[in-house]
Amino acid sequence: MAEQHGAETVFDTILTGGQVLDGTGAAAARADIGLRGDRIAAVGDLSQAQAGVRIDATGLHIAPGFIDIHTHSDVSIGWDTGQSSALAMGVTTQVVGNCGLSMGFANDGPNFALEKRWIAPHGGRIRWNTFDEHLRQIEANGLATHFVPLAGHGTLRKRFMGMEERPAAAEDMAQMRRELEAALKAGVWGFTSGLEYPPSAYADVDELAELCTVVADYGGFYATHLRSEGDTLIESVQEALNVVERAGLPLQLSHHKAENRANWGKVKTTLQMVEAARERGMDVQLDQYPYTAFMTALSIQLLPRWALSGTQEETTARLLDPPQRRRIVAEIRAAHPEWSDMSAHSPWHNIQIGVCRGRPDTQGFSLAILSSGAGRDPLEFALDLIAETGGNVSAVNFAMNEEDIAAVLRYPWTSIGSDAVGTHPDGTNAQDQIHPRTYGTFPRVLSRYVRELGILTEAEAIHKMTGLPAARLGLRDRGRIAPGMAADLTLYNPATVGDAATFASPHQYAHGIETVLVSGRIAYTDGHPTEARAGAVLRRSGNPK
Repeated sequence: MAEQHGAETVFDTILTGGQVLDGTGAAAARADIGLRGDRIAAVGDLSQAQAGVRIDATGLHIAPGFIDIHTHSDVSIGWDTGQSSALAMGVTTQVVGNCGLSMGFANDGPNFALEKRWIAPHGGRIRWNTFDEHLRQIEANGLATHFVPLAGHGTLRKRFMGMEERPAAAEDMAQMRRELEAALKAGVWGFTSGLEYPPSAYADVDELAELCTVVADYGGFYATHLRSEGDTLIESVQEALNVVERAGLPLQLSHHKAENRANWGKVKTTLQMVEAARERGMDVQLDQYPYTAFMTALSIQLLPRWALSGTQEETTARLLDPPQRRRIVAEIRAAHPEWSDMSAHSPWHNIQIGVCRGRPDTQGFSLAILSSGAGRDPLEFALDLIAETGGNVSAVNFAMNEEDIAAVLRYPWTSIGSDAVGTHPDGTNAQDQIHPRTYGTFPRVLSRYVRELGILTEAEAIHKMTGLPAARLGLRDRGRIAPGMAADLTLYNPATVGDAATFASPHQYAHGIETVLVSGRIAYTDGHPTEARAGAVLRRSGNPK
């Protein structure tokens, strides 16, 4: 960073006076950064150089724009091109299509009634039939952050098999392989599964490995929301390792954690499994969000898998049919005897209704409080709520512990990912009780786990947000501050950066993120997004390796 430029050197923008963390894990160092167009042109002493714009970064730290390796913002980009919840926490690149859910595989047919229900309240419509058409529409509408698309197994399977719970036949596999290859040619970077969610849950190792061989041919990777993040976490990690060992491609374990008190500490074993696999030459990495609560559909959290088979309407019918309802309740109680605890320490206090548009009066309250007020058993109340809303209810579950979070966060091959759907505080979902990770993930790491607890150094944290995910994805021109790299930069105050979003009030921008540049243009500054739409869909080459 000792490079010097004289008065004759001209840049579009120079950032002066800041401490630079270059994304490699190196400590902060004083340097100026010169930009030309959408690229970093120089790093060093630029005090004598000329620039059209000078940004004073005195007192601030400058990092590569954060790369959120795990999001679901392909759900919201159709109606929210600004994605300010991401920008406001320093994110300039979002990786979409995780957990087996990728909107690019959806179409306007009847198999995608659920996806239509997700986007209809926001004025969204499915106007594409191929992954390439989906990406082209995103590009045409403009976007404030970059998007890295992944291909989701669940949506792909649904395209040809609907919600049928059965092994894929030869013709099914041929159709899925062709569609997956078309998506790879359109520029997706990898393949994802959500094995806790139907219909991805209906796939076995043979199906996943065969599809992963297609991805391996194109140099992609496999990211998986494991079949279980609780009682069979260890077995689920082994299943993921078996898939990639057979297919011969890298593995990303999504939002790695251990759910429910009985499983706390299991990450020590899973991290040992990951390390042993790496020592055998396998490329295995993780990602994580820094909260002790997860959020997903209440039906996924409670119901046995057979009860989720088919459409939401079929699941609702089972809950309303007395014999099937009795069977569901009996199986749940047998699997979770701890849920019979009705004391002040009951697990029902830890399950809080999140987004429930059919019953907004329930949002933000625990099932313990709601069921007590209704004079109902908590499980019966929860099942009634699922049936009443047709399954359109999510819940926050405070089921993880800090020691596990710290262990996963310390692991050198863990990137940071929010698991969020991009939005903004005045958006069409402003009334929804979403998870605060949508607004707080990256600043929370820097405040709680760097500044307060010292779990990571600042340079280590920045590497996990920039250089490490860029390398995993294969983004050779992102994640570092160096000449020739993309001019995606995040300027923040290391003394004040932190999350403001809470579970009670989640739609709150982070504080301490001062300025965010995307492709050399200011996208967020002084606590507000700009009108810049300088993001791009970042497509892989589309050629086999």
